[in-house]
Amino acid sequence: MWTESQISAWIEAIGTVLSAIGSTPSSVLSDEILNDLNVIGLALQAIGSSLIPQNQDYLFVVGSQLEAIGNLVSLQAEFIENENVSSVLSSQGDLIEAVGGALTIDFTGNQSIQNALNNIGDVIQVIGAAYQALSVRYPPNSLKNQEINTVGSWIQAVGAVLSAIFVEG
Repeated sequence: MWTESQISAWIEAIGTVLSAIGSTPSSVLSDEILNDLNVIGLALQAIGSSLIPQNQDYLFVVGSQLEAIGNLVSLQAEFIENENVSSVLSSQGDLIEAVGGALTIDFTGNQSIQNALNNIGDVIQVIGAAYQALSVRYPPNSLKNQEINTVGSWIQAVGAVLSAIFVEG
């Protein structure tokens, strides 16, 4: 039987992978499909982050809520037509998500191997979200902006899947 923690982590991981696919330029998938995958992925990430298992410590709860808020801010950016405003809003969402992710990392001692690997996944997610936020330094829809966002999305996706695999039940 799956626990609340595992369900939450896998919803977030699936959303992160979908968002990464949606952020990756493709000659096979149309821009509309890529955008839809990104929107669905961001929504699933927000849902996964907002499903906070009972008996979690205060920092984990606040961090999870910030991750959900960051995803919702990035999701809102997808519906704004002004490219500059959308880019800045998406970057701010990524930064909020990175701060939230940092707060969910378990810094207590005497951790199991499983918990340590989960933490490594969380750190990788924070790095990916922070890297995505750097894309705002370049003009929207520029090649450099797109490259940074895509790489950050995939870094975050790898971390989310690693965390989901090793989340303790």
